[in-house]
Amino acid sequence: MYFRLNRSQEIDLLNQPETGMGYQIVEASNPESYARGHFLILNSEIVIEMNGFEDRYIRKVINEGIFSIKARSELITLNAMKVLNEKQFRNQTNEPKNENEKGALDNPKESANGTEIFVRLSAFDDDNRIDKVNNCLRPGSFTTTQFDYILCKYTDDDPVERYALPTNDEIKFAFFIKPANSDTLQRGRVQSANGKRGGGQEVYFEKGTASGTFFNQTPY
Repeated sequence: MYFRLNRSQEIDLLNQPETGMGYQIVEASNPESYARGHFLILNSEIVIEMNGFEDRYIRKVINEGIFSIKARSELITLNAMKVLNEKQFRNQTNEPKNENEKGALDNPKESANGTEIFVRLSAFDDDNRIDKVNNCLRPGSFTTTQFDYILCKYTDDDPVERYALPTNDEIKFAFFIKPANSDTLQRGRVQSANGKRGGGQEVYFEKGTASGTFFNQTPY
């Protein structure tokens, strides 16, 4: 099933890192059962129990729209939430063998050069990881490189597979960010997760980006 979080927990999750581009995997206890389990959080708003049927509910959220689903969803408060990072959640049987195969969190930080463009892909028009008040990327967020985005799009690769996203439905929007040279980032390769192959380029911004660095949004 899917649920909606209260505003306090939404804000809490927005202030915590993503597990991957566009989603968070949370370990928490359900107040109804008090048992700990895993929950998939979309856009820091919609909660889906990870019970083997999550793809069905993800598809419904994307097809019907997150606002419509949220308005009809039952409120839930998750207790003792712990967001799993990419390294904790990914398939440990596919550990990277060399520097070029490591995920972004496994690689050192570097400074942005102030000219390179990065792209964030999303199923949602109002991606909460894009701060449209300050026009920047929120801390703890993933993107891909513009080069990898173009390669994915114009070679007809499936972005869901390439970036190991927790959905089998199409990506609808692209958000373009040009970090300032004061911003730092980590580059890597998307690891297998969510039953998807990965292999695309991922870029992680632990501290987000400076104000004014988000500059465009287009359909995918």
